[in-house]
Amino acid sequence: MSVEIPCFKCISYRAQLEQKEAIIAKYQKIVQFQNDLIQDFSRGQKITVATSNTTSEPVSAASRENSNRNYYRTYIGPLTNQVDKGSLKQCLEKSFGPVNNIDFIPGKSCAFANFSSPTAYHNAISEGAVMVNGIVLNVEQAKKPRYRSFRK
Repeated sequence: MSVEIPCFKCISYRAQLEQKEAIIAKYQKIVQFQNDLIQDFSRGQKITVATSNTTSEPVSAASRENSNRNYYRTYIGPLTNQVDKGSLKQCLEKSFGPVNNIDFIPGKSCAFANFSSPTAYHNAISEGAVMVNGIVLNVEQAKKPRYRSFRK
C-alpha cells in the first residue's frame, strides 16, 4: 500500500479555505456588533435620566425596557470588603462605559452590573476583568435567572 502525500497546491488550497472561513466568521461578528450599536443609538437618542442632584425626570420607554429585561447584565466577583458600590461603578464606567445600576448580593462575594449599552457590555465581557482599589475582579456574562414553577 502506498500512502498518498498531498501536493503543495492541495495544502495551500485548504489553508486558503480555512482562512476564508475565519474571515467570514469575523465579518459576521462585526455585522452583529454594528447592528447592536445601531439599536443602541436608536433607543438612546431621546433618553433623559434622573440624577442625584435634581428631581426625577422622565425616562423613555426604551430605557425602561432595557433596565427591566437586564440585557446587559454582568457578574462581578469575587468581592472583598475593600470594594464598595461607588468605587466599583466608577471603575466599570471608566474602563468600559455607562452603568445603569449595580446590585450587591448580601452574604455573597459577588455583584451584578447592568450596563447601559451593548458596546459597554461587550467591552466588559471581552476584557474579562477590572481592577478596583488594587483588587482584580472577574467580569463575566451573567446567567439568566431560572424561573421556578410552583406545583400544587
